[in-house]
Amino acid sequence: MIIGSIFSYMILAGYYLSLETNIPEKPTISIIDVNLNVQNAESFSINVLNPTYSPSDAIITEVYVLTQNSQLDKILSISPTLPYELGIGKNETFNCAWNWGNYIGETLKVVLVVQDGSGAVYEVETVEVELDITAAVFDTTDSKHFNLTIRNPPYSAIDLSLTKIMVTMDNGTTFNVREVTPPIPTTLYIDTYNTFKCTWDWTTYRGKNVTVSVYTSQGYEYSITKPTPNPAQLIITDVNFDTSNFTAFDIIVKNSENSIEEASIKTVQLQLEDSTIVNATIEQPKEIPYTLQIGNTVTLRCLWNWVDHRTESIIVAVQTTVGYIGYAQSETP
Repeated sequence: MIIGSIFSYMILAGYYLSLETNIPEKPTISIIDVNLNVQNAESFSINVLNPTYSPSDAIITEVYVLTQNSQLDKILSISPTLPYELGIGKNETFNCAWNWGNYIGETLKVVLVVQDGSGAVYEVETVEVELDITAAVFDTTDSKHFNLTIRNPPYSAIDLSLTKIMVTMDNGTTFNVREVTPPIPTTLYIDTYNTFKCTWDWTTYRGKNVTVSVYTSQGYEYSITKPTPNPAQLIITDVNFDTSNFTAFDIIVKNSENSIEEASIKTVQLQLEDSTIVNATIEQPKEIPYTLQIGNTVTLRCLWNWVDHRTESIIVAVQTTVGYIGYAQSETP
């Protein structure tokens, strides 16, 4: 019995020894957790462990974040500072200054680099914190203000505190909107919205794109890009198809009182129900391009045989020499 027991033990011990468990030859760290605080999107923390089986202390030298679009960002502000020597069996929390609020709903990879050792990679998914800028309205009757409608959707994780509204013009110039009604800072609760009247004189900035950005105290930024109204606002006030003449039609065009320059009318185009584009010839007035002063109207007699397009919905567009366009939709009799 004794001999049999010894023999069985030798077989079992030999089996486990054959597994040859390997001990790392270089420092190997682990990321235990990455914490994204929804109340502060401008930083995150990393909990790092140097396991007890690591052969030596680990010197952490760099931290990177790899975004979903393969952009690799090096974290420049870290506390405690790097390089940092992490002892065997020790763990440490590093606070990193980096705005992850620009990557809402994405999966990020946090990468730690170790000197002469094996680093670590940790995947983390950002939470759903979002504002919807549902409308940015530039009204030609008031070129010193614009209205901004902002919504905190029901799926957003937290209430958000609006602290700043900025306007960026297409030449890179920025303007801090300081006069806002209702005033900011203000809290926009989950599943609520508000419309803000923002003071900015865009009179001399017509017909160009502007980017309106909203900032929160939690570090989130949301933007919308919209064109401001053109210097000349063309309005088609009437479209007249007369069944006594199937080869022509009349449109009445107005250059709005809110325009700041004259309009030089050049062409009239039609879009048919099948999306076909037709260029109509302007018969009257004879002087084409025709200069339409601010606040004035003109009747354009346009040549086009519409006998085969009766009871059809047609979009009529009038265009100036610099590309300003006025639209109207009408149905042929």
